[in-house]
Amino acid sequence: MINKNRKYTVFIIALCTFLLSAWCAHAEETAIVIKSQDLSAYNQVVKGFQDECLKNNITIKSIYDLDGKMKLGQKIVRKIKNEKPDIVLAIGVLAATVLKEEIDEIPIMFCMVINHARFQLTEPNITGISTEIAIEDQLKGFQSILGSFKNLGVIYDPSKTGNIVAIAENKIRNVGMNLVKYEISSSKEVSAAMEKLIDKIDALWLLPDSTVVTKQSFGLIKTTTLENRIPLLCTSDVFVKAGALASVSSAHKDVGIQAARLVGKILKLPTPGSLGIVYPDHLELSVNTDTAKILGLELKVVQEDLKINFYP
Repeated sequence: MINKNRKYTVFIIALCTFLLSAWCAHAEETAIVIKSQDLSAYNQVVKGFQDECLKNNITIKSIYDLDGKMKLGQKIVRKIKNEKPDIVLAIGVLAATVLKEEIDEIPIMFCMVINHARFQLTEPNITGISTEIAIEDQLKGFQSILGSFKNLGVIYDPSKTGNIVAIAENKIRNVGMNLVKYEISSSKEVSAAMEKLIDKIDALWLLPDSTVVTKQSFGLIKTTTLENRIPLLCTSDVFVKAGALASVSSAHKDVGIQAARLVGKILKLPTPGSLGIVYPDHLELSVNTDTAKILGLELKVVQEDLKINFYP
């Protein structure tokens, strides 16, 4: 009788252990998404994130939109804390900075923050996907259509993109190229900068710098580079669609997919924390074929491991 009871007890323990293991294996982890505003690019990130979370048994409890208003941040943060997700995805700089200031007990993943280093998003609970592409990858993409070139010009405001230029300068020098720099502090100086640079460069690199790039200045930059047969190289396909020659960037939906995969890795850590800042893992080269014709370029050679988009 004692042996039977022992066998029964062992069976019950084994069954409970099995059921608990099975439950843990299938237990869903939860995430919340907060967007800085309702933009098409951000919505594409959300779509990629949703699709990949579904594949990885991660439930998205809520999606919040700050509508570009900092004041909504406090209210939404209270909701997030009440919902107690395992992790929060912040899309855009407003969402990222709000969460950084208000949440330190929940892991945060951010993306779509231009020049993230300016906002010091480096807390123990924060992981991010850089919007900027590694300069080495940008150069490979540009060289795949231009061939080798020596002097890459850049106009920048040190207070906005000085950190990007400083990092890029060393990388560019290491591959035997020159970064020809021109500092400005006002968009009114763009015209003078173009005059100084245009005869000294083989291509112009346009950074996401709000001092340099305005609606008026972009028109001037595009016209001047075309007239002088200088390729205009960018970090976003938005400018390629508007007439720049080429950009190397990440696809927004791919960023969402990558974010979901990183979330999965974070939640599997013994103590969920930070994986640091990573570069996008899927890149695309965008080329304006009309601009290429004006510049006299034959688009025959492209980098095989890059997705290619041709505009218009």
